[in-house]
Amino acid sequence: MRRIRIVGLCLVAVFALGAFMASSALALPEYGKCVSKAEGKYTESNCVTKAKTGQPHIFERVKAKEITKIGVSGTSGSSFLEGESGVKIVCSAGTNTSKLDKDGTTLAAKGVEDVIAKFTGCGIPAFGLQCKSGTTAEEIITNTLEGSFVYKNKAKKEILQELHPKVKKGAFASFECGGGAVTVIVKEGTKGGHNCIFGQVPVANVDVMSATGKLNFVGSTTEAGHQVPQTDEKLKPALCNLESEVSGGEPEFSAQNQEVNVSYEEAIEVFA
Repeated sequence: MRRIRIVGLCLVAVFALGAFMASSALALPEYGKCVSKAEGKYTESNCVTKAKTGQPHIFERVKAKEITKIGVSGTSGSSFLEGESGVKIVCSAGTNTSKLDKDGTTLAAKGVEDVIAKFTGCGIPAFGLQCKSGTTAEEIITNTLEGSFVYKNKAKKEILQELHPKVKKGAFASFECGGGAVTVIVKEGTKGGHNCIFGQVPVANVDVMSATGKLNFVGSTTEAGHQVPQTDEKLKPALCNLESEVSGGEPEFSAQNQEVNVSYEEAIEVFA
């Protein structure tokens, strides 16, 4: 009887390990590469079409472990942060840097870390005020951010990049406008915004080997201050929206509107 129990436990362990390995292999969305490999599972260089009997098996998907250059950068043109009140903090241009977040024994990368965004030419046009977070005029620099991929709609291969401050409950950014007449802190407030934001990965940039991509942050055109979307496919978190506290007043929802042109140090792929 004891031997049967031991065998049973061993079988449970084997099945559990198998399930873990299968889930790890299919834990999408994530970064990876499509590489040339004899007896691979795919027929073409984006590793989307699986080879059938009689077709060439010449490409295979590999995890971010095989990506040696992990730097990510981005540029953007005009962007703005709009509060529920309708007031917009507008910046003429932006840049950002980050790197792939390679975790676990497989070194899979499901997102990015060490994200820092810099905005230039910033101000509140409605009031003729310039804004800055440090000593450089009209320049706002965020705190360090990080986040992972989630699905907006898995069936349609719609992927979101979630971002939040690296420091728990920390601010996205803090800055002043009009020489200190107005102070702004973008952080978790009292409205239940969960201190995060979703950027949308265009479907055209999914399952394609490339050294470039895009990430779009979109605010609602009907409800000022409301990000689109505010939740992922699993409704976790239930509400993902920035909040801004202006000169110590009551927080209000704020939405970022920005199109980021992304560049990777080497050609990689967002697998869905």
